[in-house]
Amino acid sequence: MPAPRITASGQASAALLAFIPDRIFAFLLIFFFLKGTMFRAIARSSFFSKNITPFHIQTASLFTPTAPANMKHHLMVGTWTPPGRIYTVAFDDEALTLDLVKKTDIPEAEPISWMTFSHDKKAIYGAAMKKWNSFAVHSPTEIVHQASHPVAGHELAPSADTNTRAIFVLAAHKPPYNVYGNPFYKYAGYGNVFSAGPDGRLLENIQNYEYEPNTGIHGMVFDPTETYLYSADLQANKIWTHLKDPETGKLTLVDCLEAPAPGDHPRWVEMHPSGKYLYALMEAGNRLAVYVIDERTHKPVFTHITYPLLPQGLPPRNKYRGDVTFTTRSGEYLFATTRGNSFDITGYITAFKLGPNGNIEKQLFIHPTSTSGGHSNAVSPCDFSDEWLALCDDQLGFVEIYRFKDETLARVARVDIPEKGFGMNAIWYD
Repeated sequence: MPAPRITASGQASAALLAFIPDRIFAFLLIFFFLKGTMFRAIARSSFFSKNITPFHIQTASLFTPTAPANMKHHLMVGTWTPPGRIYTVAFDDEALTLDLVKKTDIPEAEPISWMTFSHDKKAIYGAAMKKWNSFAVHSPTEIVHQASHPVAGHELAPSADTNTRAIFVLAAHKPPYNVYGNPFYKYAGYGNVFSAGPDGRLLENIQNYEYEPNTGIHGMVFDPTETYLYSADLQANKIWTHLKDPETGKLTLVDCLEAPAPGDHPRWVEMHPSGKYLYALMEAGNRLAVYVIDERTHKPVFTHITYPLLPQGLPPRNKYRGDVTFTTRSGEYLFATTRGNSFDITGYITAFKLGPNGNIEKQLFIHPTSTSGGHSNAVSPCDFSDEWLALCDDQLGFVEIYRFKDETLARVARVDIPEKGFGMNAIWYD
């Protein structure tokens, strides 16, 4: 092996180092180390960063090279059928990966078909077959059962011999932080209102407010002030308006409005952050109806504007079922989904561009989803940006993450969890 080549400059450097006494050499090393540390501290100072920003950016890259930290977001998902479990998945928005990180067992007979967070995300509330339940969330992987209460209103609703089941739950984000639930199928003519404790646990069934005997509410939404509550009555084909008492959180009836067509059957309602527009998603009609909110009465008024949830040229619309609709964090976009009625037909996801007040400016696209969606196909925009959406499926059992950028939608991550009943709605924890 040939000897390493030493250049003339290298020989000079070696000679110089040999000439410097050991103590002086050590002193020089310490001096240059301290000098570099002081320089980095100055570069990070508030004065330096405010007044010499370009230099600050350069020194950060020169002297403190660090890889960008990945950001992981945790989501929780429930199941349609027993056994009861809450699944925690983690989405890495740098690596674009989605992984199952925890499976939390909950009361076996209380699978959560729809879940939501408390206003502070310290508790999860679930619509769980014959029960409403609550769980303390200490961390994404430490979820502890707090309380369970039976569905209420009609005396037969909680009976094991009836098909009544809890279907939807909504948590108030303003005091007194009550929780509002809707039974479904038979004996579902009442909404259930619960008080909540300081830790978020469900405390007491304080009101069972009446709709009508053949009612089946599947979705509700508050206006931005949480003064008025709007309910989509799938079974009775109506939209209801209630007034919320600011002290007790109890509800009183304001209005009941028939859906635009006999075959619509509204399943979901969403409110624009401006409070001026309400969107009603029709399960059987497979369309989105646009309402304005009367500024005086706060009742929804149909604009006679609707948008399709399905592309043109498909089989009859009874092959599909409209699902859910949500605005993005900014309120600039609205997403909606529909499901295939059988496993050999895909569902669809569509998006709309909204004006500042909530009027729909245009429908951006209608894309097929991976499967029919099963009972789910529920889209969940994240609550910290417009960029990420989750979509759940219980046909195969998975969660997908979509990126929405430049008004284009792309599927970027997926985790398969093919367990019984898995894949209801996803809620974003962080």
